[in-house]
Amino acid sequence: MSNRQSASTASDLRQSHAFTQTIVESALWAAAGDALGWITELSNGPAGVKSRTGSTEVKQPVAWQRLIAGRNGPKVALPAGTYSDDTQLRLAVSRSIRGNGVFDVETFAKIELPVWPTYALGAGLGTKAAALNLSRRGVNWFSNFYAKGAQSYIQSGGNGAAMRIQPHVWSSKGDDQEMLLNVFRDAITTHGHPHGFCGAIFHALVLKETLQEGSIPDPSSWKEIAKQFIELPKLIRDDSQLVDFWLASWERETKNTLEEAMSKFYGEALHDINRVTDAISDNSVSAYKTAISSIGCLTDRFRGSGFKTALAASVLSYLYRTEPIEEALVLSANVLESDTDTIATMAGALLGAVAGRSPVWNIQDADYIISDATRLANIAIGNPQLSFSYPDIGRWNPPVNQGASIRVYEDRLAIAGLGALEIYGDEYSFGDHVWQWSTLPFGQTILAKRKAFINDVVGNDQLPKISAPSNRPPMRRAPDSQFDTQQPELNFDTGNTNSPQEKICENIFLNDLDAESDIIISSNFDNDTIGRILKIRIDSTSSIESTMALLAIVAKARIARNKRRK
Repeated sequence: MSNRQSASTASDLRQSHAFTQTIVESALWAAAGDALGWITELSNGPAGVKSRTGSTEVKQPVAWQRLIAGRNGPKVALPAGTYSDDTQLRLAVSRSIRGNGVFDVETFAKIELPVWPTYALGAGLGTKAAALNLSRRGVNWFSNFYAKGAQSYIQSGGNGAAMRIQPHVWSSKGDDQEMLLNVFRDAITTHGHPHGFCGAIFHALVLKETLQEGSIPDPSSWKEIAKQFIELPKLIRDDSQLVDFWLASWERETKNTLEEAMSKFYGEALHDINRVTDAISDNSVSAYKTAISSIGCLTDRFRGSGFKTALAASVLSYLYRTEPIEEALVLSANVLESDTDTIATMAGALLGAVAGRSPVWNIQDADYIISDATRLANIAIGNPQLSFSYPDIGRWNPPVNQGASIRVYEDRLAIAGLGALEIYGDEYSFGDHVWQWSTLPFGQTILAKRKAFINDVVGNDQLPKISAPSNRPPMRRAPDSQFDTQQPELNFDTGNTNSPQEKICENIFLNDLDAESDIIISSNFDNDTIGRILKIRIDSTSSIESTMALLAIVAKARIARNKRRK
């Protein structure tokens, strides 16, 4: 090797190391912001913070206590650095990104999200309703149009999507279009209102620019980024999967075209950007409070808005771009009327990307977060990584309710989809359920909810092929790798063991292309199921065009799935 080649190789290695370190620091500061802000979230004023921590303000993550399962539930002791649903879902998204960089939205929607309520901490109502609905057979990522009580998919505009999409940016290989499609697929799995999915798009693009430029974008950049809302319909209509499986249903349910909705929302976004820009001043504390107040982030109506939260995090990051990152996160955590943890976690991801250092605060599962972020950075650089080995989705049986994920496995307990549990510490009981701290084989700590008396057994086909848990003490160093080097890639070709007769009755004609295609896709394209449904449609409609329409949808879905395998 020549001296020039040697110097070039050394430079590339330094750049790769620097990029990886940036992603790691972004991930750690995002978790730190979550851990700090969750302490004060919905705390009912300074008195509420004091009852949780012993002080009316928080300056760093501390051990604290919080009620779970409602006002009458048990009070749980939370170690310093415990993170909430923001980081939990971010890690779930990351596991769903395969080693080649492809986002496996099906495993995220049908395995990660239905299991997540079992260990969710601080979960938003909209995201939780969406996750529980995904447990239903026939409901997939593109058809989660739930409506239950005050919660509905098309009105779900909270920040539960925006707060979890950073892994798509951290693992991006430079194709902005593909990154945005991944962010959009992720977001619409749970959120059907523009506030929800546009908030995810906005935060992703702000984070992407931060990583590319090495600085926090300014208000003029926010306006340019918001223009992507106008371009979003074209991006969606050019994607056959989104057009065939999601867009038509969304436009029918909202009684609006995506173009009209985005044009209207773009105007609202510019209005908010102008208002926060007018509030920016030299005094960062007062400017931040004035800015987020001006767009309604201190009100019940807009506190959890996806877009407004993403904009608030951008404002906070811009104001503190030259100040210690801790000061920004402490400020966010102590503006009690705001969404303290989500603004802080999103600002942590942005400011962490330019901080040049890692937090010294206690952060739960710090080693797992580091290992996970390193994996994503390697994907972005072009170094193939191992994929998390989920159960075969064709054999997967989603939990029927929040307490059904944890079952008996051999001589211990396991959480379906994620692995065996190492349980420790006190039990917290309420009704016929128990909460207890547990660790998963790959290094994540969860406060798991289970039935007080468990008789159900989980089979090997419902668990990932990962190593059994070690006797490692909880909340300490995770294994060097969260992935078993022997685990295979996801396999989409294994047939479904569930009987097709359980999915559809020959005597019932659905007369609904969406529902029929959902059943076929959920069966993992089971031959018998395809044949039965086609036969029913032919016999019931006597229409070649109708039958070909169903075949076209199924064929596109199969082709899209095969592409993800490559």
